[in-house]
Amino acid sequence: MRALRIPVMATVLVAALSGCAEYVANPMTPEQSESQVMDAGHDLVATLNLHVVNGAFWHASCNDQGDPPFRGRLRIGYAPAASFAESETQAAQMADQLRKAGWKGDPDFHSHGTELTKDNVVAVFGPQTAITPDSRDIQLYGECRDTTTTKDTKGRVESVTVS
Repeated sequence: MRALRIPVMATVLVAALSGCAEYVANPMTPEQSESQVMDAGHDLVATLNLHVVNGAFWHASCNDQGDPPFRGRLRIGYAPAASFAESETQAAQMADQLRKAGWKGDPDFHSHGTELTKDNVVAVFGPQTAITPDSRDIQLYGECRDTTTTKDTKGRVESVTVS
């Protein structure tokens, strides 16, 4: 029992001293976390032949304190449907099309929209709402493996082209 405590305590100490809120076995750089969601976004847009209205990328903390680890986040805005019912139908059709292209349901990720995963990136179809009448969106969440980014270095939300 005592031999087990020392490696566990050493791991906790290293994580605490590095400023990392949790241990990440295979960390990635900020550039890798951005590429992860941007590549998935390009794949998703090409698969769906989606007309993108706008795109935004940012590094987001994986916890409520804004501490590492961080992940890449991508928002893909696309044109609204004629009605809420049509929007739901279109989102279901897009999800089916993505499943045929290798995206799968993610039982560990829970949201109010349809969620799919591929290559460790989660895509969540947001519902069409009256609050944002000019577009709907698909949010992409990368893995929580960027231990380099901090509150001070995360940067701002950037407009990006996703096509």
